[in-house]
Amino acid sequence: ENWYVYKDGEFTFGLFQGYPVTAKSQDILSSYFFPVAGIAPEHLVELTRWIETTRFPLKLVDYEMTDNFIAIRAKDTAFSGPAASIRRFLTELTDKLKELEVAPDNCVVCGLPAEQTALYVGLFCHIHPECVDKEGVDFTAAALKQENEEEEELIVFSEEDMKDMVDPAVIESLAAGFAGQREEFLSDLAELVAIPSVDGPPEEGAPYGRETRRALDAFLAMADRMGFKTVNVENMAGYAEMGEGDEMVAAVCHLDIVPAGSGWDSDPFELIVDGDHLVARGVMDDKGPALSALYAMKSLLDDPDYQPGKRIRLIVGLNEEKGSACMARYKEIEEIPVAGFTADAVFPVIYAEKGNAVIVFSLPRQEDDAIRSASAGEAVNMVPGLCDVELKDGGAKAYSGTIAHASTPDQGKNAISAAMEAVAAELEEKGQKDSFVSFYNDLIGWDLDGDKLGLAFEDETGVTTVNAGLLSIDDQQALLTINIRYPVTMDVEEAKRKLEEAVAPYGAQSEWPGIMEPLIYPKDSHLIATMMDVYRELTDTEAEPLAIGGGTYARALPNIVGFGPAFPGDEDVAHKANEWASLDRLLAGAALYKEVLKRLAE
Repeated sequence: ENWYVYKDGEFTFGLFQGYPVTAKSQDILSSYFFPVAGIAPEHLVELTRWIETTRFPLKLVDYEMTDNFIAIRAKDTAFSGPAASIRRFLTELTDKLKELEVAPDNCVVCGLPAEQTALYVGLFCHIHPECVDKEGVDFTAAALKQENEEEEELIVFSEEDMKDMVDPAVIESLAAGFAGQREEFLSDLAELVAIPSVDGPPEEGAPYGRETRRALDAFLAMADRMGFKTVNVENMAGYAEMGEGDEMVAAVCHLDIVPAGSGWDSDPFELIVDGDHLVARGVMDDKGPALSALYAMKSLLDDPDYQPGKRIRLIVGLNEEKGSACMARYKEIEEIPVAGFTADAVFPVIYAEKGNAVIVFSLPRQEDDAIRSASAGEAVNMVPGLCDVELKDGGAKAYSGTIAHASTPDQGKNAISAAMEAVAAELEEKGQKDSFVSFYNDLIGWDLDGDKLGLAFEDETGVTTVNAGLLSIDDQQALLTINIRYPVTMDVEEAKRKLEEAVAPYGAQSEWPGIMEPLIYPKDSHLIATMMDVYRELTDTEAEPLAIGGGTYARALPNIVGFGPAFPGDEDVAHKANEWASLDRLLAGAALYKEVLKRLAE
């Protein structure tokens, strides 16, 4: 539909699904204005609730309703945000307006149908010419009254968050340094994401499965084409290298991925390119960033005036998602970098990574338990998106959730929690019970901090987070596997003791089959300081180093810290359905990697 630019690009306006929409961009935000004149009071209340509880494709900052317009502010500008995300956002909002019977052609002043469109107080809408100077009816007054009474407002970003966000113009400027490689980059990325490199059964020449080996071969072939020295490390890892010298600095990435899971709108192994918006499993975790690092090195290799003081190596592994055994083997037989980063976290620089533990609960089944069988989850480090439950009386149902990374369980919806809550209500109505349902809802439920399990803790590196990732129930036992990310100073032995006390009354046993110790570097160390200097200079921000709950190769190799690829404020899409990346941001990351490698290799 026809859209127009107004006031040198400050405003854009037009029709979307018949509804007048105005977009105003300023700094790193956009405000989207929709006229809602004529909306019924009860529908206005429903609309506000819907906005506050819906997960939109764009990162919302806040919203308000006044003077018969609803204004919704989002992080990306209308000109820099992914076109597909903006389109989906507009579709969801206008579909909701249709559902609430808000006519798209209502006069913004009186609320009655009007043919004429115009800019009224600078916003696109339908209006009767004779209503321009009238006081009119404020259909949004009810929302203002409700807001004043309840003091509710949707806030996603704090001022502290906002100050660290990188101006989209800076992102665009950094990405411009790789403008000539965009098509080649996309071609290489499409080839990589087409390989479903999930950890698989070991085969000869493929210790982590044939698909991970295919991904390694493809990546090394790309590096070889670019002119790098390439080495396959026992089919567990590989590297591309440039330069000479006794010492070596490195970027470290991984080519294995988590299972695609459910909920995709497209084939997860086919790269979808919609302007700047790229969709496929692995575009952010971690094939896209691996290519960013490779193209950063290619830019250095192609510079005839550049000669590094140390060798520069890009190391890629194939088992990061299942424990990083690939890097453990690399560490045993290969050279260790004196400094470097892994492009598998967030910007700016990660000075600390929380501890990471897997805990397995086993509960014997009771004769009067109502559940016959249940299963959920594909990987313990993913929030499960589906949970299947079959009851002994014949009822069977699949409960849905929203997939997310286990380090940020708040960004998903756990299907196990949804299932156990619903099953508990159903069993109560039937006068039935189930020992696992009681155990789960009493000690976990929707809580994400592990408080009822005795695992809650907090220090400067954050709080404990808990993800119930895998569930299996049969007629013999219930097995639940959870993944916790715990702060650096938490006493694990004390946590184990408290956990045993919490689960004992339910007859549950617990095991800790995997513990990754936390990692921390001094913020003033040479490695952290050098990388922070580069980041601040190139992004024109005053950001500070971060602590995260995710686990990276920084734990597996000395002298390595997390650095990108996600910028402050970016949506966390790792392990989620419809995983996506911004091409500009991947290339901006390449610009940062290029400069950091230069500094570290001096």
